[in-house]
Amino acid sequence: MKGMKRALPVLVVALGLFGGAGSAAAQENQSDRFFHECRAAWAENNIGLADELCYKALTHPDANSITPDAKSQRLYNYAQLKRMLGVWDGAEELLRESLAIEEKRAGSTVDLPLARRLAELSITLAAQNKWNEGVQVIERLLPAADRFQGGERAAIGELFRNYVPQVASAGKMDLARQLNEFSQSAPAPEPGFVNR
Repeated sequence: MKGMKRALPVLVVALGLFGGAGSAAAQENQSDRFFHECRAAWAENNIGLADELCYKALTHPDANSITPDAKSQRLYNYAQLKRMLGVWDGAEELLRESLAIEEKRAGSTVDLPLARRLAELSITLAAQNKWNEGVQVIERLLPAADRFQGGERAAIGELFRNYVPQVASAGKMDLARQLNEFSQSAPAPEPGFVNR
């Protein structure tokens, strides 16, 4: 679990906060404004306000008029915020809702948006000691792992590295081997020198 906690901040940065542009300003409704204000509050490290505004963006009646892609993005981003706050059950619920939207969109193909949600969900499950469920999510994520590049790929490698012991203890030795091979091919970047 110690290694998993180390992977958490890396994955938040690597998987990118607040991807996607959302609605055009001319078509912006109150839900959109709450979402943009949530992003701004988060960027200013005003996490309490960001939490409140992200919630409002999803629960305001105007949220019924946003596209499924926009809703999925808001759910995903809010889940990242909940995970950052250590509200694991809330993050899990939001991720599962976002994942359902992405699964409907992507069908049987695990593309990057879907894979990112699987990665986030596997971290959230691990943090709650729901390793068996997490292993199932990792099994779904593995075939899409090669789609990640750069920092995201290194973060997925670290995630897999943390799951190897759990997968092996579940008796899934072939999966453990595959996760280990991927994590060795996508090493975490070496720490740089601190500039003073």
